[in-house]
Amino acid sequence: MEQVKFIDYYEVLGVWPTADNDTIKKAYFKLAKLHHPDVVGEAAGKGGVDFKLINEAFAVLSDTVKRREFDEKLKRKTGTPAERREADKRSAQLSYDQARAAMRQNRYDKAAVLLKAAIKYDDSNPAYLSWYGFALGVLRTQLHEARDVCKKALEMEFYNADYHANLGFVYMQAGLAKTAMECFEEALKWDPDHPVALKYMRGGKDGKPFGNGDAKSVVGGLLGIFRKGEKQPAEKPAKAGAGARKTPSGRPPRR
Repeated sequence: MEQVKFIDYYEVLGVWPTADNDTIKKAYFKLAKLHHPDVVGEAAGKGGVDFKLINEAFAVLSDTVKRREFDEKLKRKTGTPAERREADKRSAQLSYDQARAAMRQNRYDKAAVLLKAAIKYDDSNPAYLSWYGFALGVLRTQLHEARDVCKKALEMEFYNADYHANLGFVYMQAGLAKTAMECFEEALKWDPDHPVALKYMRGGKDGKPFGNGDAKSVVGGLLGIFRKGEKQPAEKPAKAGAGARKTPSGRPPRR
């Protein structure tokens, strides 16, 4: 029996596996305008372009369940286990980069989806976890999940002041000001000049957010220190002496 050739629908539409629904839809309509039989006439299907295949790709990738099933097939078909892991890391980084761009545009709904995709591809990077929790905090949704992923990020990289601040922000959004302040205090132990932690400690000791009372005043501060690129977690620093305030050399660079 002849084996059916596996077709990568992402390649058909010319999008990354991490593309969101809007990107997939735009890619489909762009190709439809170019290759619809009403446009190309007798040339339909020639030159490696098959409009039926374009429709098939869109039907699968625009359906949540079908896309999930296709993604599993794609993983099994693509390269060796090591190559698939490497491909997953690349996909995760791409999702993360797109999420950062979305956050700069105040599209936290989009950022949350992209960061969740990054975690799906690579759950070993604490940056994906912590900033996913932060995005959920801004949206004031799934705050229990936001708390859990922020905590998990800190288990991986406990010396990162930004991750402590992200967890504090989530707690503040949940109305747990006292617990949030403890997180900001911890952030200041690792970075005495952390801008968000300082603002909250100075203006929020009464349990109320500083600034205009919503997430916007915090978001600007956190994204202001959001560094251009994330590195893999550095080696854990040696335990500091009692009362030490010096930032360990192994701590990731300021954002």
